[in-house]
Amino acid sequence: MGQEPNYEIAPADRPRPTPEPAPARRWRPNRPGDLHAPSQVPWGGAFGTPGPDTGYALKLASEAVIEIEAGESRENVESLLVLIMSARASLFGKAPSFNDLRFGLLLLGAHPADQGPPAAPARLAEHRQHWAPRVANDRAAARRLASLLSPPLLRLSVAELQDRLARGEAPLAP
Repeated sequence: MGQEPNYEIAPADRPRPTPEPAPARRWRPNRPGDLHAPSQVPWGGAFGTPGPDTGYALKLASEAVIEIEAGESRENVESLLVLIMSARASLFGKAPSFNDLRFGLLLLGAHPADQGPPAAPARLAEHRQHWAPRVANDRAAARRLASLLSPPLLRLSVAELQDRLARGEAPLAP
């Protein structure tokens, strides 16, 4: 709004600049449990192998087309699939992706028939039926299965896993 020419404004009434806050002081971790570098993050053993955004595996698994056998529940198979996807993705230091989903479905024998090898689906379904209820309800069983998922197995591409399954190799054993 403009200034009235008849009124004199005192210096105290004139607009003043707003004081800015001082710049933040540098913070350094100095408590006993603070981590100073990424290399200090616990890794392996009971800490597992953390990966970024492993929760995305839940979304991928919930939207996947899964062949469910009689006597199985989708929730149990999804929990097994999420464990495999998260383990594979965290090995590569990335979030779960569609390739991890395909890998998990192949490994479980839960893929649609047109997406996988015709060999060994019955044996894979037996392994899935053994592990699915255990992994969904027991952390110790989930750790046992995760220990069976060796890094060389998880590093296989989807095509390499299909080749192994076509040759009749069983990557998982109950």
